[in-house]
Amino acid sequence: MSLKVLVVDDEAGYCALISRILRPYGFKITTCHESSCAVERLMHERFDLLITDLHMPGMTGYDLTELAGRLAHTPHILVITAQKALLEEAPKRLRNVQCLLKPFTLDDFRAKISLLTGCWPSNHPAETEILPLRDPDGQD
Repeated sequence: MSLKVLVVDDEAGYCALISRILRPYGFKITTCHESSCAVERLMHERFDLLITDLHMPGMTGYDLTELAGRLAHTPHILVITAQKALLEEAPKRLRNVQCLLKPFTLDDFRAKISLLTGCWPSNHPAETEILPLRDPDGQD
């Protein structure tokens, strides 16, 4: 079974990196670099998993997860941020959502995806690789 994933981050590099990690495992990836694109996709397509940054211009990741939570088919949600203060606030504002602080390793990412979806496809050579997933400019 192939899971549909929406990846939302205003930093195109993060969308590309997460896509590069998930595609070899059979995940079907859609990326958005603006919240308006993500809203449009969420309203017209069914996704199994939403991976979103918390700090974005316009609609924040908080707003996006709240919208996703009101859909008839609510996707599993993973929020990612480099801002620890935002991550500490997340459990107060978000329910049934997993959070991950940048930078993180592939093992951390895989554990969150497995926890949310109940699966991680069979072994792949990249699985042992450590990826410091951080913004090249040192910002989120």
